[in-house]
Amino acid sequence: MCWTQWSSISTAAPAERPARAIVDPEALVLASMVLAEYEPRLWRVCRIWARSGSRLLSVQRIKNLNKDAIAVAEERISEFAWLAAAVGNDKRWQKLAVSEPPRVSRREPTATPMVNQPAALMFRLRLGMGVGIKADVLSFLLGRVGGHATIQEIAQATHYYGRAVRRAVEELAAAGFVQSRSTAPASFRVDKSKWHHVLDFDPDDPPEWRPWARVYGFVTAVSRWIKSELPESETVVASEARDLMTTHSEALESAGISRIPADRYPGAQLLNPFQDALEEYAQYLNAVV
Repeated sequence: MCWTQWSSISTAAPAERPARAIVDPEALVLASMVLAEYEPRLWRVCRIWARSGSRLLSVQRIKNLNKDAIAVAEERISEFAWLAAAVGNDKRWQKLAVSEPPRVSRREPTATPMVNQPAALMFRLRLGMGVGIKADVLSFLLGRVGGHATIQEIAQATHYYGRAVRRAVEELAAAGFVQSRSTAPASFRVDKSKWHHVLDFDPDDPPEWRPWARVYGFVTAVSRWIKSELPESETVVASEARDLMTTHSEALESAGISRIPADRYPGAQLLNPFQDALEEYAQYLNAVV
């Protein structure tokens, strides 16, 4: 999943098929840092991106997602930030960078960010409008395929503070970039017919927005849990599995997987349906990436 998304935005990650859904770059970077423990090449492509593509990332959003969705070891972020600041000459990352430079291999390959794929829509908007809330709000609304969204929904999806999102959306509406609807609360949409020529996507098959921050938050949490020293008691393991599903219920619901009722599957009886849910979730991710 991560590699497929990287293949749509970087020449460092060739894959058989590109991603179709809009890539959430900060979620992808953080998830790759975690999952590199299982697939080392993900950390390599992160390091390459730090040197060549960090200017297309939001430092604030990295911090927001690391706090709210995908927890990453501080040393990983610090090393990425050092490479971005020192090698990529992107001084925005200096405050997050390690004081001592990490070991940098001269043999490490270089790569070029790509913005021509439909999945790279957020990057194209950031290139044109600057890295910030407005470009990300437009990406989310375009990915909704004409659907309306409230300020709260936009803030939850983009992981910016509600007040800042409100100001950005109101300015976009005043400029005619988005349309508002007098609902309670107010909701907003983007007319894709006005944007598909500019951004070069198929109006009948535009790239869609997926809640990648929540998705990767669940995937990384499960991967860490599986790798940890699980209790010998199946009842305790089942309890921990239920806690995972409860904490990440929104990620599961986005895949159409409802919460497993405790009264129907008490104790260790939860483990089989939990495994079925994980398999169903994996199939969902393979289909929507």
